[in-house]
Amino acid sequence: MQYQILEKDKNRYIGLVLLNEIIQFQHYFPTKASGEDIFIAHHLEALSTNKFIDEQRGKYIPTQLGRDELKKLYDKYYEYLKMFDIYSLVDLDKGEFAFSSMDNGMSDDEWNNFISNDRFSDVRVAVAEFKGMNPIEIVFMSFLNENRFDTTAPRWQYNLTGDSIWREIEDICNTAITLDYLKEGGVITNVITEGTKIAMNLIKLADESDSVSRETSEITEVTTTEETTEEFVDVVDFPYYGYGYFEPYYDPFYVSPLWLAVDLMMW
Repeated sequence: MQYQILEKDKNRYIGLVLLNEIIQFQHYFPTKASGEDIFIAHHLEALSTNKFIDEQRGKYIPTQLGRDELKKLYDKYYEYLKMFDIYSLVDLDKGEFAFSSMDNGMSDDEWNNFISNDRFSDVRVAVAEFKGMNPIEIVFMSFLNENRFDTTAPRWQYNLTGDSIWREIEDICNTAITLDYLKEGGVITNVITEGTKIAMNLIKLADESDSVSRETSEITEVTTTEETTEEFVDVVDFPYYGYGYFEPYYDPFYVSPLWLAVDLMMW
């Protein structure tokens, strides 16, 4: 199967990145675009047309509907981190998951050296295919996790709306280990079952230690500056769900309703 990002989906993803910038960082773009904002002007207009943002005093400000849409992204992103990122580093020969070694007391450098080993494969696309999910959505979440849509980088507006980063997502989906390959001998079912056990154990450990701290690399981090602006809607807090919430994932065929919901943000 060849994966291709539909234009409406690309626009939705861009819209979500912009909503995150507007709501979480209170970046209220001028309605009259200039400079690099020219590249995102069309997307801001579309967000406004669909009532996710509103025009006020020459700026785009967020609405409650926009906040609700961003909250849906954060809920999905949270589940991605807890239940799908684990499949990014799997030794298929040994049946070993890199994340099972997270609590082995490795330093950051030791961990980075460990996970860079070629024996680990990324099987997230195959897992998504097996569950009937959209692999492109999963890779988009991984790009969020890696801060690939960095809105502090030079010319980020051009990079966000250009073709390069979206073709990269397509290439990842189209060159990943396939479901057909992992179906042989029931490998995919075993991988999902074992991955779920490890993920659930990590969640249980977090519950038991009351470890609800947020990872600094996640999109929920809000940078405070000397200058503050009026906040039109509350920022979206990163969600937290305990062990019981994820128990349905013990069924390898389970798909959370979050991933099956119809997205409102479409053009």
